Amino acid sequence: MKINRLILTLLTLSTMTTVMARDTENPLFSGYEGGMMLHMGYLNGNITPLAHQAQGITKGIGGAIRLKMGNHWRVGTEGYTSTMGQLDNGSYIKTFWAGLLTSYTHTWGRFAPYLGVTVGGGTTTDFLMLEGSGKDWTPEPEAYYHKAAFFAFDPFIGCDYIVSDKLRLTLKVDYLNGISRKELYLPTGPRAYVGFMFCH
Repeated sequence: MKINRLILTLLTLSTMTTVMARDTENPLFSGYEGGMMLHMGYLNGNITPLAHQAQGITKGIGGAIRLKMGNHWRVGTEGYTSTMGQLDNGSYIKTFWAGLLTSYTHTWGRFAPYLGVTVGGGTTTDFLMLEGSGKDWTPEPEAYYHKAAFFAFDPFIGCDYIVSDKLRLTLKVDYLNGISRKELYLPTGPRAYVGFMFCH
């Protein structure tokens, strides 16, 4: 599975590099965009060591900055934090990831759909209190804390709405995949993002 994801990453980057090379009619650098996004999604996955089925709504915030290469190509960086509450007692699963992004976009009127991928790294932090409550000062009989790093491969698809030359509203959906040398317990699922981008 790890090898398949790595091959998929390389093929995606190779394809987008080819597309970029063909976009020679336009200047190499034509400006930049930057902004913030809120997100929400439904994730699920099994944390095997605790026999815990992690599932629920995750939400978070982050942002991106993109350099405009010609009329269609975008390269840049982005990063997000996403938190999913568990067990209704203060337990949580928190994911942070960041990396380099590349995307291809085309404009039709005020709409600019795009398709891309972010490649980078992240950490997942689990705090699970199987007994007890986070609302008191009593020592808890069974609580677990675990943190792990991973390689992040995050494909996404979205669309900008062009408000003006200086402002765009953006909507996108992604699916974060984590790859690690050790067994990784990372709940997965789609996230929907909404935000704004300032353009120059």
